[in-house]
Amino acid sequence: MKVSKKFLAVALTLAMVLGLTGCGKKVTDKKGFKEALKSEDYDTDKIYESDGDKHIKKSYSFYDDGITASLIIFKDKESAEDYFDDLYDEIKEIKDDDDFEGTIKKSGTFFPWSTPTIKIDGEYTSKKNKSEVYGYIFLNDDVVVTVSANDNGKTAVKDVKALVKALGY
Repeated sequence: MKVSKKFLAVALTLAMVLGLTGCGKKVTDKKGFKEALKSEDYDTDKIYESDGDKHIKKSYSFYDDGITASLIIFKDKESAEDYFDDLYDEIKEIKDDDDFEGTIKKSGTFFPWSTPTIKIDGEYTSKKNKSEVYGYIFLNDDVVVTVSANDNGKTAVKDVKALVKALGY
């Protein structure tokens, strides 16, 4: 029983440390988005800004060399959560319709210290084309961040992970 208590104490401490280390500065504005892209040597002139609507304040999107990233700032947390959940439902529907072969994983939604995340890795087939995809979607309060590649080879995965890290997720 002593070993079990020690193990539990170590496991809880480790979980807390991992949770806290994941709470670094996450990009939630245009300036941070631009700096993260620049730090990975992307051309920041390819960032496109859009005005919002009744739910969105501003959105920023980027595409270069097969890498796509976006930062969507919502007017409130509930709108961001709805958007995130709708994206997940749409992606699951594509998989359920057998138009996507691969993995779709949603995580981080049960723990207050973690960032809700959707990870996508696989192949999408439509009537017109077939393409690979690898990427992440993050929910951070009133912000949704996406980073993806239209490829899931080693280089694309490395590039996506590097940009995710630069964005603080």
